[in-house]
Amino acid sequence: MDDEPSNLGGVLDQLAIACNASRDGQVSVRDVQKVIGQRSFGPMLLVPGLIGLSPIGAIPGLPGVMAIIELFFAWQILFGRRHPWLPQFIARRSMSTARLGRAIDVIRPYARWVDRFLLRPRLTVFTRGPFLTVIALMCVLLSLIMPIIELVPLAGIVPNAALTAFGLAVTAHDGLWALVAFISTVGSIYLLVMMF
Repeated sequence: MDDEPSNLGGVLDQLAIACNASRDGQVSVRDVQKVIGQRSFGPMLLVPGLIGLSPIGAIPGLPGVMAIIELFFAWQILFGRRHPWLPQFIARRSMSTARLGRAIDVIRPYARWVDRFLLRPRLTVFTRGPFLTVIALMCVLLSLIMPIIELVPLAGIVPNAALTAFGLAVTAHDGLWALVAFISTVGSIYLLVMMF
């Protein structure tokens, strides 16, 4: 794609395109990357968090898969890759287009509201350079603690919210969302500590 999405609605539109293009009722991670874009990390950081927050995030095992995908992309940022790359074992992972489509329908009204009132390029210094490295580190941390926090019902909402906010920040160059994500990350660490 030449024009990668720069807001939440754009990412959902591209996910819907991936669902509609499927011929076997399944959409793979590779399919999603092809329609969302293969040049930047923002949307690829955003999608796993969004899926984790959606109704299909309650499917057993799915949060763990999303955490692995998030971890993989965050590590690539840390190692200085300019474009996201997928190994075959991740690229082949897939889910039902019907389930993903229902999740998109649930999220879309909220996405319109977020895009209209809450998301725009601002405080961009918090989404670039050394701050992008910090964001990647926080995504790695959240991805590692996600499987543990998921043992408590609904506790995974907090780290998924942080991952989504980091993805929004990088996608839309909105540093305010990065700051919100840092606060949610602290909340996730607190939840983890309280479990022990």
